Amino acid sequence: MNGYRLLACDIDGTLLRSDGTVSARTLGALRLAEKLGAVVALATGRRIASTTPIARRLNLNTPCIAHCGAVVYEPADESILMSKQIPKQAALEAYQIARSAGADVAVHESVHSGRSIYVATPRELEDVAVHWPFMLPHYQLAEDLEGVCRTDPGQLCVTADTDVITGLIRRWARQMPEALSTVDYGIMENGKHMVDVFAHGVDKALGVAFVADLHGIARSETIAFGDSGNDIEMILHAGLGVAMGNAPAEIRGIAHKTAPSNDEDGVAQVIEELAACGRLGRRARTERDANARLH
Repeated sequence: MNGYRLLACDIDGTLLRSDGTVSARTLGALRLAEKLGAVVALATGRRIASTTPIARRLNLNTPCIAHCGAVVYEPADESILMSKQIPKQAALEAYQIARSAGADVAVHESVHSGRSIYVATPRELEDVAVHWPFMLPHYQLAEDLEGVCRTDPGQLCVTADTDVITGLIRRWARQMPEALSTVDYGIMENGKHMVDVFAHGVDKALGVAFVADLHGIARSETIAFGDSGNDIEMILHAGLGVAMGNAPAEIRGIAHKTAPSNDEDGVAQVIEELAACGRLGRRARTERDANARLH
């Protein structure tokens, strides 16, 4: 039986309850995991600017995985430990294809340059103001979005009607299969279909593997908690992949274990269960290794 030393946890729909809070039980379980010697790492599709406040609220000082695995950084000072940005030529081509199809494109500048998100029209800013007002301070108008694409951006956020997005995903896959990764979020609050575009090979499993290597932790000693499509790769990658009870059936179907929902403190319940049977933290690994030596 494996002992687990790294807990990689999605934020929205997993760690946070539906009202955006972290329960006292979940916070206590995270503290317990750390006390036992486990590393707790956030693994999210959020940007650095919206991940850091959560890490600080939880008093986590371990690296965070942001931008769906494109970035690993230290929450204390937001220094970048690893990043995989979109090469400028690929970003420019993907952007031009999307714009030619009539899609809106928001370009996230390279994390090595700043934290801004650029759009082309006031209408797109108004859309953000209505549906995601907390994000508005990070958005800027840019006269030359192609110029931003030429700086190796972190990601492109593309929105349009579903038939347009479906066609774009197919076209990108056909024309530039070794250049891009995509995360399809479906219909969003503004009624538009959204897909994020990243550099090829980017997913949360990439970030989890980096953090594990940083701490000398084997893949078999990792746990991943998630609830949505951008969690699939890390759930499959982990020694123990855990889907939340509120996750869609296709996510629960690929996981090793299904936890109760985020509103039922599912993450906490799994941590408590593993701690109770001695399978969490450094001690779990030491006991397993000692047993192996006896044989």
